[in-house]
Amino acid sequence: MLLVFNLFILIAILAFGYVSYTQSSSLLVEEVVKSNYKYVEQARDNIDETLTSLDNLSYQVSLQSQIRRALYLSETTWDQDQLLFLDIIKYLKSVKLSNTLISDIWIQFYRYPIVINQESKYNLNYFYDDIYKTDKSSGWERPSPSHHGLNPIGRFQATTYGVSSSVITFERTVPLSEIKPMGGLYLNIKTDDFANRVQGASDPYPAFIYALDNNGEVVFNSKIRSDQDGLISSVKGAITEKVRGIGAREGYLEQTIAGHSYQILFTSSKVNDWTYISVVPTAFITEKANAIRQFTFVTAIICLIGGLIMSYFLINRIYSPISKIIGYINVLGRTPSNQNRTAKEDELGFIDRIINYVYYENESLRGSFEKNLPALRQKFLYDLIEGRVSSANVKELAKEIQLDFSYDSFQVIVFETVDFSLEDKIGLHNRDILEIVDGRIAQLEDAHINVRSIRKRNDKIISLLNLDHPNPKPEVIHDFISKVISYFKQEHSRTFTVGIGNIYSSVEEVPLSYVEALSALQYKIVKGEGSVIFVDEVGKMPESSFSYSIEAEKHIINCVKTGNRLALQQHLHKLWGDNLKQGDVTPEIITYLFQALVGTAIRTIYEVQSTTAEIFSDSIDLYREVNQQPRLEDKKEYIERMFQSISDWIHNKKQGQDNTLFNQIKDYVENNYHLDLSLTILGENIGLSPSYLSSIFKEVTGMNFVDYINTRRVEQAKIRLRQTQDTVVDISEQVGFTNSNTFIRVFKRHEGVTPGQFRQMYVKEDSK
Repeated sequence: MLLVFNLFILIAILAFGYVSYTQSSSLLVEEVVKSNYKYVEQARDNIDETLTSLDNLSYQVSLQSQIRRALYLSETTWDQDQLLFLDIIKYLKSVKLSNTLISDIWIQFYRYPIVINQESKYNLNYFYDDIYKTDKSSGWERPSPSHHGLNPIGRFQATTYGVSSSVITFERTVPLSEIKPMGGLYLNIKTDDFANRVQGASDPYPAFIYALDNNGEVVFNSKIRSDQDGLISSVKGAITEKVRGIGAREGYLEQTIAGHSYQILFTSSKVNDWTYISVVPTAFITEKANAIRQFTFVTAIICLIGGLIMSYFLINRIYSPISKIIGYINVLGRTPSNQNRTAKEDELGFIDRIINYVYYENESLRGSFEKNLPALRQKFLYDLIEGRVSSANVKELAKEIQLDFSYDSFQVIVFETVDFSLEDKIGLHNRDILEIVDGRIAQLEDAHINVRSIRKRNDKIISLLNLDHPNPKPEVIHDFISKVISYFKQEHSRTFTVGIGNIYSSVEEVPLSYVEALSALQYKIVKGEGSVIFVDEVGKMPESSFSYSIEAEKHIINCVKTGNRLALQQHLHKLWGDNLKQGDVTPEIITYLFQALVGTAIRTIYEVQSTTAEIFSDSIDLYREVNQQPRLEDKKEYIERMFQSISDWIHNKKQGQDNTLFNQIKDYVENNYHLDLSLTILGENIGLSPSYLSSIFKEVTGMNFVDYINTRRVEQAKIRLRQTQDTVVDISEQVGFTNSNTFIRVFKRHEGVTPGQFRQMYVKEDSK
């Protein structure tokens, strides 16, 4: 048997050598073509991924609030807010610094002749004549007539601030919310950066790759690494003509140009109109094939001689000792019940079977452990933050499940999502969000921190930090949080509110840090969603703040919509009294209160489907106007005039088209509010169907049917509460409520206090 095996080995060596020698050239060409196709596909995918990332980035930039605000400025008002442009410059600089691919970024405004880049603001002509020059005209001064995404304009030799470089320029029109573009966002990417993404300078692969745009112009090409690459680069025009003549999106051809044969592969981009062409000289392949033939011949001879020597060695040096070992195993370890198996199994087969059995049992146990490892880690971390792990066994348990807890101190950070769920898809490849969070710590040098994160429901990520307490570095924790927040905001437009507990030196105190982090999160209502809140800050929060409840805002909005000037003034005067008491007011409270009231005005404008430009003017900025009022009384008067202007506009708009219908509704409700009213009853009395009346009621009156009826009933109830001594139950029946509990609930929702509290307030005022 061993002799037959040795003969088989020798014949196989000779056969392999013969086939390799005779077929090496054609086989190598086929393999090079296959690998070249994968190579150019990989290059295409790298560039497409880069272009997609740039498209997403440009879209995020176009949505930036300050840029959108600047786009709406006119030629007469753009120079009135220089701080706005300074903020845009800082933002563009941060975008450029965080994206190393971008060499230049600027915005051209169509409504006024201004260009802003990452360095400064320039006049349009000065920018393109002195700051940014190109080797050929691209018509920068002509605005794009219609919207488009991030499109390549072409390749230019651009000189920026005296530094010349070859770049590819991309343009996106902004903002998408308008029918026509109001500006253009431009990005420059150096052609060398694209070339490096296609093929490194030290890449030994022989292919020369370049890309064409839809006009057949070369956008970029891989770097010239040798004379062979230079030769291919010189015949790019002829190769391009052949490829474009085929008219296909991808393909392969062998072409002889100027006496040299080339293997040419081409494919098309999936995200734009670029075509990627890869060229390999056929001579390179044939040279390799000849070298392989020579090597194969020598190798076959060496293998033949080596095979003969190995056969002798196997027979005389290895097989005999193994045979003796198996004989001992048979004498000592085999029982009569194994006789049938040994008759059919030689000694080597027996050893092989035992080794395989042990190996597969071990692999099965290893696979089961690896499969359950994520669940074991998650369970361990949950136990840790909930206080079910002691210091005595924490390091041993962590080592068993391959967690690195090599330091002695712990801290808990809780990331709470803002307007998204952890179940949402993150990015194109749906990466694990916990891996992304934990991976940010690896970007910090000399951090001395280990991070492990787990989910808590669909809105929280709990990160457990294992720190080197003897060498604390608070700035590292700040950097870690900043990197997590900035990554999700820039890459995925996701925002977190962050609560941070204190650092503790024992495992048993980890739950305390967790509870502190949750407590810090509760103060997001004070600091706002998207804030980073340390538990130490909670005790330092200012005790005083302005008082402006949601209910008060609802009352003001309703008064503006209904034109109730008296009630509006009463609500505003109550706000002044609650927040602007002498000796208790600070500049911050004044600023925040009046900005909140401007926000109420803007929400009212949006609810009536209008804009500030339509009610006031294009150049007005309500926030700026109220901030510019020098005195407190001036601010009050401005707020009252602002709400009155909105109310007058609503009244004038409704008066022309809905005056008659509104009067009918108002008269009927005023006379019958104490009855059991419904849309059906109201419609029958004013001659409209209930369905139609329901669809236009809010547009005519400014609120829905139930709120309108309840508002009238509450107003009448307030009169009775002030002027009569009737009980709350009696008054609720008099104004049309069938249940006093319902009356109390509705009254409190409208006025912020119960009927009884309302009556007591006016009794106190009368006694004064």
